[in-house]
Amino acid sequence: MQAAIAGLAVATTVLCLAVPGVSPSIASDDIFANRSAFSVAEQPVRMPAECGDVRRMAEGIPEIDYRIDLSVVGSLTAVQTDNVLWYLVLCSPPDVRIMCVTYQSNGMAIGDRVIIKGGYLRRDANHVMLDPCLANRPEQ
Repeated sequence: MQAAIAGLAVATTVLCLAVPGVSPSIASDDIFANRSAFSVAEQPVRMPAECGDVRRMAEGIPEIDYRIDLSVVGSLTAVQTDNVLWYLVLCSPPDVRIMCVTYQSNGMAIGDRVIIKGGYLRRDANHVMLDPCLANRPEQ
């Protein structure tokens, strides 16, 4: 019985991958080839980007139907809350500004060096939002 259930699980996985569209694992080979700070959702990145690298790395990312994450290291330029969410901002012009939407500040303040990682959404040529997003100090 357990073998039948395991076989069904494998068949279901294969069927899900066979439906029309691009599977994240296949697409990642092309999309992330020269973008070490991007990954499929919840997967580790090869290396977080610095603020000055994000614009180049993000250039040409196509519209996709699954979540990708971006990881960036830098100093916070803004920390704000609406009493529900926290908005942590990295990078300043001429670099792309990046806003991390998270549930707590973890005591982080403007000027703190942090690593943020979250669901990538390009708002416009100069703004990226990561939602959901996690922020940590580099030593954590």
